[in-house]
Amino acid sequence: MLTYPHPLVHFASPQKMHPPVSFHQTDIVFLEREVKTRKQKFGVEIYDLMAQLEVDDGMSVDEKEGKIRLSFDQARKDIVVIQAKIDSKKDEMTKTEVVDAFSSSSTNGSPGVEVPADHQPAAATIVTD
Repeated sequence: MLTYPHPLVHFASPQKMHPPVSFHQTDIVFLEREVKTRKQKFGVEIYDLMAQLEVDDGMSVDEKEGKIRLSFDQARKDIVVIQAKIDSKKDEMTKTEVVDAFSSSSTNGSPGVEVPADHQPAAATIVTD
């Protein structure tokens, strides 16, 4: 019994079966923008904390510097999380490229040497002395 794939399968090329690299690139651009936004937010926080250093509000310099350190540590933690997401997307993108290159290297998607459909194997010959 012959089975035929769904008619829409004919429209799907190997590139469409995997998430396109551009999809991952878009995610990476948005994540990099998120890093930039977090760094800008950190700059505003530090500016405000540095301005407080000049104001005599009863807090010691060590307490004010502690707030600066806390702000930096939080920003660094946030950026490390976002950077891990970026690295993950880059790994996915690399894997997608490898799979696409591998699947397009032969017409049937299997690894190795392509064997023509009409190929007939040679007869086996046993040689004895």
